[in-house]
Amino acid sequence: MDDGTVERRGRVVMQVRWSDVDLFGHVNNAAFLRYLDDARFTQFPRMGVDENGTMTASLLVVAKHEIDYLAPLRFRPTPFVVEVWVPRLGRSSVDVAYEVLDADAPGATVCLRARSRMVQLDSATHTPRPFTDEERATFAAYPGPDPQLRGW
Repeated sequence: MDDGTVERRGRVVMQVRWSDVDLFGHVNNAAFLRYLDDARFTQFPRMGVDENGTMTASLLVVAKHEIDYLAPLRFRPTPFVVEVWVPRLGRSSVDVAYEVLDADAPGATVCLRARSRMVQLDSATHTPRPFTDEERATFAAYPGPDPQLRGW
């Protein structure tokens, strides 16, 4: 990042579940979406539900996903890692970027790179609602560049 901001990524360690693997022996593309959701909710747990699982005033919904599948991830006992960061924070929307790494070690292969556009809605009216200062601070703690996604 050339604006002087220090990049900070959240890291969520996960296991491949047997139900995630398709007939080709690797993690199915739809399972990766669950990994991204799980990582996002692990990293930003107060965005939608509180500690008791009760809905909050925050209702963060997916408006768009962009995903590049770069290498297969296969069923195995060793964990993998999803890195999460925020390349853009708007008034009522936020972009969350991800990399799925095949191991929790330096130099691990990037299996997937993605970005999700999330929109904050008011839970009563379901219309866009600006982030509060506290919500903004939650996302601002994980700044980073746009993920390097391939064009069409």
